[in-house]
Amino acid sequence: MKKEIKKLTEELKFCLECWEKQEHCEFGGYTKCEQCAAPYLLYKLIIGEVLHGKKMKRLTLEDWKQKLKKLYK
Repeated sequence: MKKEIKKLTEELKFCLECWEKQEHCEFGGYTKCEQCAAPYLLYKLIIGEVLHGKKMKRLTLEDWKQKLKKLYK
Protein backbone atom coordinates (compact mmCIF):
# COMPACT_ATOMS: atom_id res chain seq x y z
CA MET A 1 0.00 0.00 0.00
CA LYS A 2 1.42 3.41 -0.94
CA LYS A 3 2.38 5.68 1.93
CA GLU A 4 -0.29 8.30 1.10
CA ILE A 5 -3.01 5.68 0.71
CA LYS A 6 -1.95 4.04 3.96
CA LYS A 7 -2.26 7.38 5.80
CA LEU A 8 -5.72 8.01 4.35
CA THR A 9 -6.82 4.46 5.22
CA GLU A 10 -5.61 4.88 8.80
CA GLU A 11 -7.52 8.18 9.02
CA LEU A 12 -10.69 6.43 7.82
CA LYS A 13 -10.12 3.73 10.44
CA PHE A 14 -9.74 6.41 13.14
CA CYS A 15 -12.89 8.11 11.91
CA LEU A 16 -14.89 4.89 12.18
CA GLU A 17 -13.49 4.17 15.62
CA CYS A 18 -14.67 7.59 16.81
CA TRP A 19 -18.07 6.87 15.28
CA GLU A 20 -18.33 3.59 17.13
CA LYS A 21 -17.17 4.98 20.49
CA GLN A 22 -18.71 8.45 20.69
CA GLU A 23 -20.69 9.12 17.49
CA HIS A 24 -18.75 12.33 16.77
CA CYS A 25 -15.26 13.77 16.58
CA GLU A 26 -13.87 17.30 16.67
CA PHE A 27 -13.84 17.60 12.87
CA GLY A 28 -16.60 19.86 11.66
CA GLY A 29 -17.65 21.12 15.07
CA TYR A 30 -18.81 17.80 16.51
CA THR A 31 -20.96 16.87 13.53
CA LYS A 32 -22.73 13.57 14.14
CA CYS A 33 -20.85 10.84 12.31
CA GLU A 34 -23.79 9.61 10.27
CA GLN A 35 -24.09 13.13 8.80
CA CYS A 36 -20.36 13.73 8.27
CA ALA A 37 -18.75 13.86 4.84
CA ALA A 38 -15.26 12.86 6.03
CA PRO A 39 -15.62 9.08 5.44
CA TYR A 40 -16.96 9.70 1.93
CA LEU A 41 -14.12 12.09 1.09
CA LEU A 42 -11.46 9.79 2.53
CA TYR A 43 -12.85 6.81 0.64
CA LYS A 44 -12.93 8.84 -2.59
CA LEU A 45 -9.28 9.82 -2.10
CA ILE A 46 -8.27 6.22 -1.30
CA ILE A 47 -10.10 4.34 -4.03
CA GLY A 48 -11.43 6.99 -6.40
CA GLU A 49 -15.05 5.87 -6.07
CA VAL A 50 -17.72 8.49 -5.41
CA LEU A 51 -20.24 7.26 -2.83
CA HIS A 52 -22.48 10.27 -2.60
CA GLY A 53 -25.15 11.92 -4.61
CA LYS A 54 -28.77 12.95 -4.44
CA LYS A 55 -30.13 9.44 -4.92
CA MET A 56 -27.74 7.54 -2.66
CA LYS A 57 -28.67 6.69 0.91
CA ARG A 58 -26.03 7.34 3.54
CA LEU A 59 -23.92 4.41 4.65
CA THR A 60 -24.16 3.00 8.17
CA LEU A 61 -21.24 2.32 10.48
CA GLU A 62 -21.49 -1.38 9.59
CA ASP A 63 -21.39 -0.54 5.86
CA TRP A 64 -18.22 1.48 6.45
CA LYS A 65 -16.61 -1.30 8.49
CA GLN A 66 -17.11 -3.68 5.56
CA LYS A 67 -15.57 -1.19 3.13
CA LEU A 68 -12.60 -0.66 5.44
CA LYS A 69 -12.10 -4.41 5.75
CA LYS A 70 -11.96 -4.70 1.94
CA LEU A 71 -9.31 -1.97 1.79
CA TYR A 72 -7.01 -4.01 4.03
CA LYS A 73 -7.31 -7.16 1.90
